[in-house]
Amino acid sequence: MIELSPSVIMNGRGTAAALGIFDGVHRGHRAVIGKAAEEAEKNGLSAAVCTFKTSSVNTKGSSYRPIYSDKTKLVLLEKEGAHYVYSPDFSEVRDMSPEEFAVKILQGVLNARIVVCGRDFRFGKNAACSAEGLNEICDRLGMRLCVVDDITENGVRICSADIRRYIADGDIRSANLLLGHDYAVTGQVVHGNHFGRQMNFPTANQRMRGDFVMPRFGVYASYAELDGKIYRGITNIGVKPTVESSGIPLAETHFPGFSGELYGREIIVRLVEFIRPEIHFDNTDKLRKQIDSDVRSVMSAEYAVRAL
Repeated sequence: MIELSPSVIMNGRGTAAALGIFDGVHRGHRAVIGKAAEEAEKNGLSAAVCTFKTSSVNTKGSSYRPIYSDKTKLVLLEKEGAHYVYSPDFSEVRDMSPEEFAVKILQGVLNARIVVCGRDFRFGKNAACSAEGLNEICDRLGMRLCVVDDITENGVRICSADIRRYIADGDIRSANLLLGHDYAVTGQVVHGNHFGRQMNFPTANQRMRGDFVMPRFGVYASYAELDGKIYRGITNIGVKPTVESSGIPLAETHFPGFSGELYGREIIVRLVEFIRPEIHFDNTDKLRKQIDSDVRSVMSAEYAVRAL
């Protein structure tokens, strides 16, 4: 997959371009991206995604926290079949008129022949243009628009707002149902205080960023693909209230049975089940016993591991 700069045009080969913020690449988003990939294959085009850097989108208010970072989003978009991704800062395009956006971005950058969006898609300055307006512009410019209907669960439209709420509440099962994939914690494995290793529960530590939706602090059943093999694990997200810490939220994952070196590596940890909230223990012996109980509970339970 290639991430496009504004100067890149695909050597005469057009694209089928999916439009959207796609902050969670959830089932509704995947329907739009999948339609673009389908149209690209049928028409000899490349599948492209036109999105925005999630951290730059400020149309939803100051309390808005995207589901995923741009790095995670790119990983998921590639898994959905995107060959190219154009992801500018939102400030670069927010003042464009709908016509200007279509000419400069859809034609000039993406060389789009087919454009795909959801029924509720809006764009242009002050989000003034709807999918119906985009259809008229595409007709004038010689592009074809495909509008994808809403994807629902139990009759309710799948939306990022509900997924963010489920993640923040620790209802990871419901979040995963709407995402269509198991929630991903991505990032480089960093050094911690090695307290887990001292208790014989070594962990892979990843920093959690506060500018994205924060999962409820607590313990989760999890898994990751490491060196080509799936390892089940147990992940604590929080600030380790029982021991001295920096106060920076971490995702600390223990993988029973894995003995390799992970420091400095980028890994994706998938959360599948909330086990218990993060709590303070009176002493480290009680903490050790609880971790041992958590590990035995998670490793003996049955839960599905989805293809990565």
